[in-house]
Amino acid sequence: MNILITGATGYIGTALAQYLHRDKGNHIRTFDTGYFGNALTQYQDIDFVTGDIRDYKAVERATAGMDAVIHLAGVVTDELVDMNPTFGAEVNVGGTENIIRAAKVCNVGRLIYASSSSVYGLAAEDGIPDEDAQPIPKTRYAAQKLDGERVVLLANTQQSIVTTAVRQATAMGPAPRMRLDTVVNIFSKQAFFDGKITPYGGDQYRSNVHVQDVVRFYRLLLTHEGVAGKPWNLTQGNFTVRDIAAAVQTVAEKEGINAVIETVDVEDNRSYRMDGSRAEKELDFKCVRTVADAVRDNFRWFQQGAIDPDDPIYRNNARMGDLVTKGE
Repeated sequence: MNILITGATGYIGTALAQYLHRDKGNHIRTFDTGYFGNALTQYQDIDFVTGDIRDYKAVERATAGMDAVIHLAGVVTDELVDMNPTFGAEVNVGGTENIIRAAKVCNVGRLIYASSSSVYGLAAEDGIPDEDAQPIPKTRYAAQKLDGERVVLLANTQQSIVTTAVRQATAMGPAPRMRLDTVVNIFSKQAFFDGKITPYGGDQYRSNVHVQDVVRFYRLLLTHEGVAGKPWNLTQGNFTVRDIAAAVQTVAEKEGINAVIETVDVEDNRSYRMDGSRAEKELDFKCVRTVADAVRDNFRWFQQGAIDPDDPIYRNNARMGDLVTKGE
């Protein structure tokens, strides 16, 4: 299969490109701005294309000859979108429209869109929403991701293309281009390098999923016949921030790492919960890696590489803040 991955040098993208590359016969092409460098340069047979999804002609050139597109590129995090909402919309919504248009012109058979668990917003505060729940976004970022999702799923009925969307929980665990600004990864870094885990608040819920479960799910969506026109919740489970901190501390203790928990009182009512059972019922897919697994994997990653844990390359907001503010 010829597969285009947008945003492929990002956190999920590097893990996904690496994973799909293992399947014999797959040809992987990436389309990315390169703002986070390229952690996949060892793969000489991956076709790396540098470009901006706001540039339709560049998108069309990258899409030509592809059987499937996995669209991960975007301005990710509430904070980045709030820095420049117009820029965020140009990328997250306008860029997605470019992907749809190019997929139609290039006769792509399947398009998978990376949505977000944050689209549920207020709906996630009153319960544990499944895919039939009405999303009520609380932030500009969440609203933009939902707008992009609607464009993608609508195309399934208007074009000869199978489209689907992944409402993914917050990712955890290591990847070639690591992120240390997601909750499990933050606490892992703090435990390993600082000896102190600092949850802000604690009662908020976070839904999490291991990167390796994410890439397995995308691989399934590339070929499964029962996904057309549907969004899918992808989560391993819903836990409070306090419980996640305790889980990280427990793993650290077993690894001989002493890490205390010091809670910081803040007002943060953002809770993200969702029901991931439909994927198991309809697609026979289940997330199998736990928070503890992700923490252990993170510790191994820290031990194997000589990294500066404070390097902005590991944090979306720090790396992209100036770029987003300028709107470049």
